Amino acid sequence: MNPSAKVGKSVIGTFLKMVKTGKNVPDFWLLGIWIVLGTFLRFLLLTAKPPWTDEFATMVFSAGNNFDSVPIDRLVSIDTLLQPLQVNPTATAPDVIDLLLHEDNHPPLYFVLAHFWMKLFPDGGGYISLFAARSLAAFFGVLAIPLSYFLGRIVFSSRLVGQLCAAMMALSPYAIFSAQEARHYTLAILFVITSLLCFLVSSQYLFQRRKIPYFVIFGWLLSNCLGLLTHYFFSIAIVAEGLTLLFILLYQIYRKQFQLANWVRVGLVYLGTASFLAIWFLTVIPKDHGSQMTDWIVRDTRNLLILLDPVFQLLGTMITMLSLLPVESDNLAIVIISGALMLAFFLYAIPRFKRSWSSVDGWEFRVLVGFWASSIATFFFISYVLSMDITKGARYSFVYFPAVILIVAVLLADGWRRGWKRFVIGVLVMAFVSSICVNLNLGYRKYYRPDRLVPIIRENSTDSAPIVTHYKSLVEVGEMMGIAREFKRQFPDRNPRFLFISRPEELKDKVVLAETPELWLVNFPNPIELLYRQIPIDLPGCRPVSEEFPYVAGYVYKKYSCER
Repeated sequence: MNPSAKVGKSVIGTFLKMVKTGKNVPDFWLLGIWIVLGTFLRFLLLTAKPPWTDEFATMVFSAGNNFDSVPIDRLVSIDTLLQPLQVNPTATAPDVIDLLLHEDNHPPLYFVLAHFWMKLFPDGGGYISLFAARSLAAFFGVLAIPLSYFLGRIVFSSRLVGQLCAAMMALSPYAIFSAQEARHYTLAILFVITSLLCFLVSSQYLFQRRKIPYFVIFGWLLSNCLGLLTHYFFSIAIVAEGLTLLFILLYQIYRKQFQLANWVRVGLVYLGTASFLAIWFLTVIPKDHGSQMTDWIVRDTRNLLILLDPVFQLLGTMITMLSLLPVESDNLAIVIISGALMLAFFLYAIPRFKRSWSSVDGWEFRVLVGFWASSIATFFFISYVLSMDITKGARYSFVYFPAVILIVAVLLADGWRRGWKRFVIGVLVMAFVSSICVNLNLGYRKYYRPDRLVPIIRENSTDSAPIVTHYKSLVEVGEMMGIAREFKRQFPDRNPRFLFISRPEELKDKVVLAETPELWLVNFPNPIELLYRQIPIDLPGCRPVSEEFPYVAGYVYKKYSCER
């Protein structure tokens, strides 16, 4: 039997035995099981998949480096291209903050923490260790498991809800996807959990007409500020909480249950958050901060069919929070089988979720659902009204992910009390298997696969063949860094050169000056159609080779032979 399957079977079996014994079982034993299993899934094959452009940005900026050492419009050696990934022992946390403020569009908290974290690990031959970079996100992902337990137990006053919330956080394929990238989303998830906890606890006090404790108010405000210092899209969670609170306020005014003292305390949270944002953006952030780094989320409104993209993209992301079999496989048979199994699973699960939904009562659940619905509405507002389709990036759904996990935990707890134990175990097993698919790159597959492209280039060219691409932003540098890193890892004896061309129309002149017998065009736009396609480009003295090469995710490439 596969070791992963053995682990899953033993954990589920232990879970059944412990829950059946009831109150005599210490709560921390069950929680410990979820933490161990969640740690296993988050660190399993952590460095097996190559880093992509955003991860390179994390590694470079967290080390206190930038991309200025990579020249444009002239040939670059592999060592020069990888120089930003070298360990920088002289860099400090203020250096990291300054880099983030002037060269990136993200707040600095995670990068500063990563700066100190990576210093705890040995470097990889002078370069930043991929394990060091990714393990911080995995570690924060593990911390989300006990936090989810406390979220469920405190809000719903239920051990069972707390345990199932922790279990779903440990096993969710979306959680594994977020935890296995050197990015800041797992840290943001932690602050969403704590903010959501304070928000839901405060709403209970509002309905009970009891004064909200100041430590809850302070924790809420602190969570909001730290969340905004981790990712600016955390503001969506703040807006969603605000919209839900507005409905609560209107309801209490209508029912004549309005209590000024409590709402003043809630107002302090939003006043403090707004003050923090004003100070941050007016005194710290440069005016053109990240202005050129959000073009990719601008929504194309020329095609009516594209209008439905945000709906399907959000729906697809929420599905993957519970289940994700290899529907992205290159093998059609595997896609069909995986799709059929996922469809069967949801056809089995949805009626039971629906029955539990109709029977679960209490303001806690209604407010929780209100927060989730407000988050979705905010996503649609940004996508349709502001024409910035943030649903393109599944990672941005960290905003409402803990709410989905808690909703599912509440429904599963109701099912468990109804005697649907096999159903509950089935949901957990599906999540576990889906997470293994993510570990194996069968689900949430990497956008870029330089590990597959490099052997093709190596087998079909010499060191003298430069790899040419169009430079528009740091994205292209990251794409080429992926190729360079794989050459270093797989074929350290090879030293290919790279060429970033800032203006596509100058490609012909640059190729003539390069005086190379062969070259590779990678992710280079066709100068006529300005679209990434495998259409040969007319180059003086060069012709495209007739050989067709395999498809490689993230890279459109063509080899040219030149007469020199």
